[in-house]
Amino acid sequence: MPHTILGSYRGEWFTASTPEQARLLSDPAALRHLTPFMGRTLGAGAAAREAGVSVERMLYRVRQFVRAGLLEQVGQERRAGRPVKLYRAPGGLRIPFALTPFDDLAAQVARHGQPYDRLRARASGRRLHRLEQHARLIYRDDRQGEVHSETETLGPEVLAAHLSRDFMGVMWLDEQTAHKMSALMDEWRELLGKDSSKREGAQPYLIQMVLLALDPHEPDELLGPPG
Repeated sequence: MPHTILGSYRGEWFTASTPEQARLLSDPAALRHLTPFMGRTLGAGAAAREAGVSVERMLYRVRQFVRAGLLEQVGQERRAGRPVKLYRAPGGLRIPFALTPFDDLAAQVARHGQPYDRLRARASGRRLHRLEQHARLIYRDDRQGEVHSETETLGPEVLAAHLSRDFMGVMWLDEQTAHKMSALMDEWRELLGKDSSKREGAQPYLIQMVLLALDPHEPDELLGPPG
């Protein structure tokens, strides 16, 4: 059974087995129409209202999903006039990377990361706009002689007044430090997974945790952000 991070699912997993299934499940627009049916029985009208789309558009997608084997008609709801067809999709979907319509895995990661990249850019821009002083720093390190480019670090009093943090960069770590960072990220992920759903008194935060080994012989991977 797959290990999940943001929530729990104990039902049966449906594994995509055709390129068409993987293509639809990799398309955010298509997935928006399928999501209301996941693990639930709904008619097209109710699903359209939940997804915020027209009934005509939803019916088009329903036919597409049924042909692809992602959606199943499970019954009818009787009412005055024509009965409403009811559909259901699996509550858990697993899409093997090999079936997805991308040139390579790097292209898939880039595609699925785009919405979060846009969120990060907008939220970081708002944060910098609210701060009285901020700047980009480009300098040569006194000790190592390397040139760095980074956002100016604010004082502790300013940081204490703003919960948001934003750091990204290429760091050279020894194996012991890398293991420590990996363990800390596992701890943070477990903490976030306990109660990260929408609820009263909570505010949404964008959280990105990345610790990926780079190829020291590939110069493009070691470039820092532009000045």
